[in-house]
Amino acid sequence: MSETSESRYFVDAVDKAAALLLLIASEPGLGLSEVARRSGESKARVLRLLRTLEMRGLVTCTPQTRVYKLGYAAALIGRAAMEQVDLVQLGQPILERLGREFNETAQLRIREGDQSLCVAFWEPQRELRVHTTLNRRRPLHAGSGKLLLAFAPPLLRGEILSRPLPALTDNTSTDASVVMAQLEEIRSNGYCVSRGEVTRDLVSVSAPILGPDGLADASILISAPATRLPDGILERCIASVRTAAAELSSMLGRS
Repeated sequence: MSETSESRYFVDAVDKAAALLLLIASEPGLGLSEVARRSGESKARVLRLLRTLEMRGLVTCTPQTRVYKLGYAAALIGRAAMEQVDLVQLGQPILERLGREFNETAQLRIREGDQSLCVAFWEPQRELRVHTTLNRRRPLHAGSGKLLLAFAPPLLRGEILSRPLPALTDNTSTDASVVMAQLEEIRSNGYCVSRGEVTRDLVSVSAPILGPDGLADASILISAPATRLPDGILERCIASVRTAAAELSSMLGRS
């Protein structure tokens, strides 16, 4: 690990806390002394780290026996991780089929905090195409991100729309009341069509991968140069994207 690369981002306390979390995950039921012995850290430091993890709900200490096991927050992380792995594994063939149907770029995106994140994609082998990369982030108030914001919990929508909304292109709406009206229309339609809001001259069509609560933290989309999605093809694209999203929702057991 060179000083100029990874080591400058290394935080010892975070590393030690993560190591304790992994230890308790693999061997639940250890007491403080045993956790300290196995980790090679002092009891005082281990206690501080465990208390911090406990405050976050990542570990819990049984009052009667004073042993540690994973907490509810760790279970939520584990469930979310499994769902995201399933999302990518199950979604990749659907992405490829959707992309090949229109010979355009298809993506799976998830909501992470106040951004959308690309977790899988398929690109056609043509010179002019929409290029993307894994982990590319986009704001939720513009482009296909609005789809995820429209189907996000109301508190998150309100929080994001209470902030200044930066313009990414001339087509980006920065007025919160305008964006709110757009979100209502997206929820009503069940899909989002974005025209040049993130990148000029590009169009995207996205649909939500819905959960049983009617909310969505993932979406599937097609993006293409605007000249290649005239109205007739656009309507067919909307239908195919919605069908793909519904299929993936069903496969994940969300609907």
